[in-house]
Amino acid sequence: MKYIFFLISIMLLVSCSDSFINHSLKADRIGNCSDQVSPIKMVSNINGERYEFEYCLEDGFDIKDYTIERKGDSLLVHFPTSTKNKALYKLILDIDAKPGYRHITLGDRTLEIVKAER
Repeated sequence: MKYIFFLISIMLLVSCSDSFINHSLKADRIGNCSDQVSPIKMVSNINGERYEFEYCLEDGFDIKDYTIERKGDSLLVHFPTSTKNKALYKLILDIDAKPGYRHITLGDRTLEIVKAER
C-alpha cells in the first residue's frame, strides 16, 4: 500500500510542468507578392494548433529566422523584415503551448482564439 502511495505521489509531481511553447514552421515559396491576402486556416488537435496562411517574406527566407514569444495570454510570431526582394510563401505553423493562449499575432495579423463548445 505504501508503494502505491509513493508511486502516485511521484506521478503527480512529474506531471506538474512549467509553461512551454513547442513550434515548427514549414515554408514553401509559391510566387510573387500581391496585395491579395488569403484567409488564415486554423486546425486544432491534441498536439496543439496548425495555422496555414500566405505571407510576403524576403526572397530566400530561412525558417530559422522567425521567433515566437509569449506576452500575457498572447503569442507573438515575428518574421524578419527587410527591403530586399519579397516573395510570397505558404507557411504552415504548428504550435503547442501551455498554458493556452487567447490571441496570436502572425506577422501583421492578430487572431482571437475561441475554444469550440461541445
